[in-house]
Amino acid sequence: MMNFTQALDELCNCEYPASIDDIEARCESMKIELQGGSETTLGEMLDVLDDPPETFESSGDLHNTLMSLAPRGSVGRANYDDRGTTHTDRKQQSF
Repeated sequence: MMNFTQALDELCNCEYPASIDDIEARCESMKIELQGGSETTLGEMLDVLDDPPETFESSGDLHNTLMSLAPRGSVGRANYDDRGTTHTDRKQQSF
Protein backbone atom coordinates (compact mmCIF):
# COMPACT_ATOMS: atom_id res chain seq x y z
CA MET A 1 0.00 0.00 0.00
CA MET A 2 1.24 3.51 -0.77
CA ASN A 3 0.23 7.08 -0.14
CA PHE A 4 -1.63 9.10 -2.75
CA THR A 5 1.43 10.98 -4.05
CA GLN A 6 3.41 7.77 -4.52
CA ALA A 7 0.50 6.15 -6.35
CA LEU A 8 0.16 9.15 -8.67
CA ASP A 9 3.88 9.11 -9.45
CA GLU A 10 3.77 5.43 -10.32
CA LEU A 11 0.56 5.63 -12.34
CA CYS A 12 1.53 8.74 -14.29
CA ASN A 13 4.79 7.11 -15.36
CA CYS A 14 3.53 5.54 -18.59
CA GLU A 15 3.44 6.27 -22.32
CA TYR A 16 1.09 8.98 -23.59
CA PRO A 17 -1.39 9.38 -25.02
CA ALA A 18 -2.90 6.71 -22.78
CA SER A 19 -6.44 5.42 -23.14
CA ILE A 20 -8.82 5.50 -20.21
CA ASP A 21 -9.09 1.71 -20.49
CA ASP A 22 -5.32 1.31 -20.06
CA ILE A 23 -5.26 3.71 -17.13
CA GLU A 24 -8.20 1.97 -15.44
CA ALA A 25 -6.52 -1.42 -15.87
CA ARG A 26 -3.32 -0.10 -14.30
CA CYS A 27 -4.99 1.54 -11.33
CA GLU A 28 -7.93 -0.72 -10.47
CA SER A 29 -5.95 -2.54 -7.79
CA MET A 30 -3.60 0.30 -6.81
CA LYS A 31 -4.47 0.70 -3.13
CA ILE A 32 -3.72 3.94 -1.37
CA GLU A 33 -3.90 4.85 2.27
CA LEU A 34 -5.53 8.15 3.07
CA GLN A 35 -4.84 10.28 6.09
CA GLY A 36 -6.79 8.90 8.99
CA GLY A 37 -6.16 5.30 7.95
CA SER A 38 -8.94 4.78 5.41
CA GLU A 39 -8.18 3.07 2.10
CA THR A 40 -9.34 3.35 -1.50
CA THR A 41 -8.01 2.48 -4.93
CA LEU A 42 -7.26 4.82 -7.80
CA GLY A 43 -9.72 2.74 -9.81
CA GLU A 44 -12.50 3.57 -7.36
CA MET A 45 -11.59 7.24 -7.71
CA LEU A 46 -11.82 7.07 -11.52
CA ASP A 47 -15.20 5.33 -11.27
CA VAL A 48 -16.61 8.63 -10.00
CA LEU A 49 -16.13 10.32 -13.39
CA ASP A 50 -19.46 10.70 -15.20
CA ASP A 51 -17.89 11.40 -18.59
CA PRO A 52 -14.24 10.25 -18.52
CA PRO A 53 -11.97 11.31 -21.38
CA GLU A 54 -11.17 8.64 -23.94
CA THR A 55 -7.46 9.39 -23.62
CA PHE A 56 -5.07 11.31 -21.44
CA GLU A 57 -2.64 13.27 -23.59
CA SER A 58 0.02 13.69 -20.90
CA SER A 59 0.95 12.77 -17.36
CA GLY A 60 -0.17 16.27 -16.36
CA ASP A 61 -3.68 15.61 -17.68
CA LEU A 62 -3.95 12.38 -15.72
CA HIS A 63 -2.39 13.90 -12.60
CA ASN A 64 -4.78 16.88 -12.63
CA THR A 65 -7.80 14.64 -13.15
CA LEU A 66 -6.89 12.39 -10.22
CA MET A 67 -6.02 15.35 -7.99
CA SER A 68 -9.49 16.77 -8.63
CA LEU A 69 -11.01 13.43 -7.58
CA ALA A 70 -8.88 12.98 -4.48
CA PRO A 71 -10.86 12.67 -1.27
CA ARG A 72 -10.29 15.40 1.27
CA GLY A 73 -7.32 14.51 3.45
CA SER A 74 -5.52 12.45 0.83
CA VAL A 75 -3.05 15.18 -0.10
CA GLY A 76 -1.99 16.89 3.11
CA ARG A 77 -3.74 19.39 5.32
CA ALA A 78 -6.60 21.44 3.94
CA ASN A 79 -5.88 25.16 3.45
CA TYR A 80 -2.20 24.70 4.35
CA ASP A 81 0.08 27.50 3.19
CA ASP A 82 3.82 27.24 3.79
CA ARG A 83 4.53 30.81 2.71
CA GLY A 84 4.49 32.10 6.26
CA THR A 85 1.65 34.54 5.87
CA THR A 86 -1.22 34.64 8.26
CA HIS A 87 -4.65 36.04 7.74
CA THR A 88 -5.60 38.88 10.04
CA ASP A 89 -8.62 41.10 10.30
CA ARG A 90 -6.46 44.22 10.26
CA LYS A 91 -6.76 46.47 7.25
CA GLN A 92 -3.53 46.94 5.35
CA GLN A 93 -2.22 50.46 5.08
CA SER A 94 -1.31 51.74 1.67
CA PHE A 95 1.60 54.14 1.42
